[in-house]
Amino acid sequence: MLSTDHAAANQKALNAAQALGMNSPGGPNAKQKADHDKMSKMTGAGFDKMFATHMVADHQKDIAEYKKASKSKDAAGEYASGQIDTLQKHLDTAKSLKAGN
Repeated sequence: MLSTDHAAANQKALNAAQALGMNSPGGPNAKQKADHDKMSKMTGAGFDKMFATHMVADHQKDIAEYKKASKSKDAAGEYASGQIDTLQKHLDTAKSLKAGN
């Protein structure tokens, strides 16, 4: 679900950035790299717990940012508005994973 939804969202984000004449990031930022490096060393239940916790926090933050951005009357606002339901679905799934640990 994450892979499919994020691939589709990334393409829409690239299109929105292009419509605004902006360049998109070429890769993960420093915090994203650090999170990846930390989790890549984990396995089993420890990884599962860390991943679920990270997904809950990340999607909560993203939903707040997307709601704010959705108020813009441009390609970025249109993109953000269209992603909120999917982000909420991901948050609900992450919460259920976290509760299961």
